[in-house]
Amino acid sequence: MSMRETYEAPTGEQPTLDRAEGAATLAPERGRVRQTWQRLRHGTVREALLAAALAVATVAVLRVLVPVGIDSAAHAYQTLRFVHAGFQFWDNYWYDGRYSFIDYSLLYYPIAAILGQFTAMLATLGASGFLFARLITEKFEVRSPWPVRLFAISAAFCVWLSGEYPFALGLALGLASLALSGHRRLPLAALAALATLLASPLAFVLLLMSYGGIALGAGSVGRLLRLLLARVDLVIGLGLCVAVALGLQAEFPVTGTFHYNFWALFQVLAMSGIALAVSTDMSGVAPIRGLFAAMAIAALGAYVIPSPLGGNATRLVNYVGAPLIWLLLARRLQEQRISGGLAAGLGALTLAGQITPTLISAAIALGAPSAGAAFWKGAIRFLRAHANPSFRVEATDTAGHWDAYYLPAAGIPIVRGWFRQDDFPHNALLYRSRISPAEYRGWLRRNAVRYVVAARSPLDYSAESEARLLASGRSGLVPVYRNSTVTIYELPHATPLILAPPGRNASVIRRGHASLRLRVSGPGRYRLAVNYTPYWRAQPKRSACVSRAAKGFSYITAARAGIIKVRFEPTLRALLVGSPASCHIAGAATP
Repeated sequence: MSMRETYEAPTGEQPTLDRAEGAATLAPERGRVRQTWQRLRHGTVREALLAAALAVATVAVLRVLVPVGIDSAAHAYQTLRFVHAGFQFWDNYWYDGRYSFIDYSLLYYPIAAILGQFTAMLATLGASGFLFARLITEKFEVRSPWPVRLFAISAAFCVWLSGEYPFALGLALGLASLALSGHRRLPLAALAALATLLASPLAFVLLLMSYGGIALGAGSVGRLLRLLLARVDLVIGLGLCVAVALGLQAEFPVTGTFHYNFWALFQVLAMSGIALAVSTDMSGVAPIRGLFAAMAIAALGAYVIPSPLGGNATRLVNYVGAPLIWLLLARRLQEQRISGGLAAGLGALTLAGQITPTLISAAIALGAPSAGAAFWKGAIRFLRAHANPSFRVEATDTAGHWDAYYLPAAGIPIVRGWFRQDDFPHNALLYRSRISPAEYRGWLRRNAVRYVVAARSPLDYSAESEARLLASGRSGLVPVYRNSTVTIYELPHATPLILAPPGRNASVIRRGHASLRLRVSGPGRYRLAVNYTPYWRAQPKRSACVSRAAKGFSYITAARAGIIKVRFEPTLRALLVGSPASCHIAGAATP
């Protein structure tokens, strides 16, 4: 996306004042300007502006050194989809069909489409640096500017390298909610929390975690109750936001789980332990202690109970862990209760603990040849020449997930994508250390795959076993195309997207992002290897209906031979009432 800048030139002339009236009018204005300038020179605003400038400068430098982040491909694809089709809440080109936008971000992609991703990141990270600095300098008495500067630099570093762009927008809005709450602008704080939810559900969960940490910092039930009563408007507002979040999850569910390794849990527990130890007997930092306690509790809960949150429970520590510990260390130094050497050692340790996971992931994914369009040019040419809407394509997932951008952007539907929660448990087979040829072929047939693209590029860890099997020659697939970047294999006698009952036949005429055009030879129930959603609608009316099949797929029950169009339509009636568990069409008996 190119960066677009607009400006409005001043028009007209300023009205003139006579000398006496002008002096009387301008004197208060000059006083306010002088006060503002004093605050800029000596107050918290100057440090906040400096933090914002550091965040912006860090992004600008990183863009030159590292043009794209780990998740850039996914956000580029989603932004491209919004540019071409606006909000389309279903996508047949990733996985076996999945909800889009509404379960990840409703705010970021329109903003990125208008401003471009780079401009959006400059704005959101600059705002985050400013707001974090204001929160810290107003709430905690610390003379060192380095905690807020560290946040500005490290947040920009982590966002740009990881490519967590929607989360960055949610982070800025979440900080705005906390800042407004601190200034007792509670209805506005609740509105900012709602915007956080619409920008990034994950950021909203972490905002709730932050408010929970502040509540834990109250120290006693009595103080907590007084805190809640004093902020009843905010409590009600957050409750309404939670109701909206639960409603969206109920209507457009994310059903998979996100992986969570032990070292990510260890990172949270270790940094929380350091923070709690450093803050012992320190006054005025109860909210920080409460926040680290909340992060540790949430991390343990997400580790023990599989959920879509999973390892994302560590995200808050990855952004605010080291800056907050640096603040505690700075307070200790001010009070001369810790040596400079020990403070420096702990500060370096926590900084390393915060940024190391991002650095490890970036070292694998960034700079891979699969990020370039030329890498996929030959594969796209072959797949377009042999295109058949009745089949999907599987691609061994590259470390930067660029297969999830270039192939569907070229009109080629793929089995996987980028949303890790959709891989668990549907594609759990690929995460095994060894895959048998029979299991692999069964998985390909179940997902209506005809061609497999094996990329010669650093791969995502979930594609390594698959790549070894393909390279071994034991998979049972036949190589049909090879160039310097990819090898394409064909599955003999591949299973199509739509399966007809005995005595019938069917085919997919056209596949869209949120629709399918099918041809069936007669009445009956046809199995469709597309994920079921209650918002599928078949046309013409009363000619067919859609119901749930095994393993999350769909059935098309047709009343007669002909063309059936299936479209994703989340109507108000469907949202409120839902859809029947099964469908019955007159004359649709299976022969």
